Amino acid sequence: MPSRFQDMLKKQRQNAETSRAGLKWEQAEDDQLLSMVLQDTSVADIAKTLQRTEGSIKTRLIMYAVNKMEKENMSLQQVAQLVKLNESDITDYQEKKTVRDERRQNKFKKISPRRQYTDVSNVEIYDMLCKVNRNVERLLNNRA
Repeated sequence: MPSRFQDMLKKQRQNAETSRAGLKWEQAEDDQLLSMVLQDTSVADIAKTLQRTEGSIKTRLIMYAVNKMEKENMSLQQVAQLVKLNESDITDYQEKKTVRDERRQNKFKKISPRRQYTDVSNVEIYDMLCKVNRNVERLLNNRA
């Protein structure tokens, strides 16, 4: 059984305006994206041209900005002006990324046999059960 995300992605790909949703970005698309931003093209118009969603355009710009900050030591204000986004969009993304990265690190820590299972939060248990459920559903669908 496909997930809600997979269903949404399938619908987006059937729509001509978002037919490239979820596909790997090509260098030519990145170049065109930056060129259009420099020409003050709206996110909505960029999305239509590149056949992507507005959310993916905004996320790609934010990732580009964060990369510039990390690798080229540009300031938040500079990159926000470069990609024509609010500084808060970039900082919100960074904060969420930090939380995601911390969760991933915690998931992959080896559990000692002596570790008390009370150390595992309900959220972690729920996430593990959801993952197991998705894997079982995928296996059953592949058998059919």
